[in-house]
Amino acid sequence: MKLFLIMVPLLLIGEGKNESFLSDIEYGKMLYNNPRGIPCSKCHGEEGRGGHKIAKYYDKFSNPKILKGDSILDYSFDELKASVENRFIDKNNIRRRHRVMPKYYLTDREINAIYLYLQYVKKGDMKSKK
Repeated sequence: MKLFLIMVPLLLIGEGKNESFLSDIEYGKMLYNNPRGIPCSKCHGEEGRGGHKIAKYYDKFSNPKILKGDSILDYSFDELKASVENRFIDKNNIRRRHRVMPKYYLTDREINAIYLYLQYVKKGDMKSKK
């Protein structure tokens, strides 16, 4: 029984070959909606477009603020990987660290599947704007 449980994820992931019943994009969508813990869609929306309210808080002057998830459709693979690992990233020559992003323990293959799913969504957005 243990062997079966270990083999199932390998069959699901495939290597982009036809014998897998899930494509890398489908696997990425599945991971995006249920990685390990809090789904990406909770903050970044169902397709990575962002704008979802995460929390309401007050600054030091008691002004109400709304924390919203960013769009992640334009992230490179390296930026996405840095995000899910919750480490510093360079974007526009600015060093920043995610203060709210949970750390996910995803493999490079899993991160790549999520990245491919986001690229698929982005490509669909570009087609609809033409």
